Amino acid sequence: MGDLVRALVLCGLLSGTQPVTIMGLLLVMTGARPRPNGWAFVGGAFVVESGLLLTASLVFGATIGPSSSPGRLFLAIRIALGFGLVVIGVLLRRPPRKPTPEIPESLARLQGLTPGKSFVAGIVLADYQGPVIGSLAIASAQVGLSGRFLALGLYTLLATGIPVAIILLTTRSARAHDKLTGGTAWVMKNRRRLASWVTLVMGLFLISDAAIGLLSL
Repeated sequence: MGDLVRALVLCGLLSGTQPVTIMGLLLVMTGARPRPNGWAFVGGAFVVESGLLLTASLVFGATIGPSSSPGRLFLAIRIALGFGLVVIGVLLRRPPRKPTPEIPESLARLQGLTPGKSFVAGIVLADYQGPVIGSLAIASAQVGLSGRFLALGLYTLLATGIPVAIILLTTRSARAHDKLTGGTAWVMKNRRRLASWVTLVMGLFLISDAAIGLLSL
């Protein structure tokens, strides 16, 4: 149970701090309707992230032994994904080859959306890595249904709770909304550096967590 909880907490942090998802949330909230747009965006991300894990828990939960070949393969995949994140983090620390716009064209389209379109944007920009890694952990964890739901709840608390905290902090007053505009500009200006640190830290955590799992078999 402890290994599954640790893995799902890590996956929740990975999803809750996903740079593209957070930047998308900030941008959809810069319009005239920040609160409904923010909640709609988070709702779309929640449907994808927690929906995938719920399906994995009900269909694939405890179907693969952790010491079996597939179980070891799942841990190896998590290590490979961790190394991939580390490589991406290192590459992001290099200056871009040519000047980039303050807001990428693909993300600039998120400004001025309706709540319905913000919901769709949340689905598109949701983190898919965390749910996939979490699904592998659930499939190979010999834990009952109640234990899997507990781990799923911890994942959702982080994956959805972190963006929700941003909404609550930035929409509580007009002054907070003004700070949101300035904060969004700062995040977009420093997006490569921020994304680099997040991917490096999450990659190292993934590697260490999966390595602990391999050593405990």
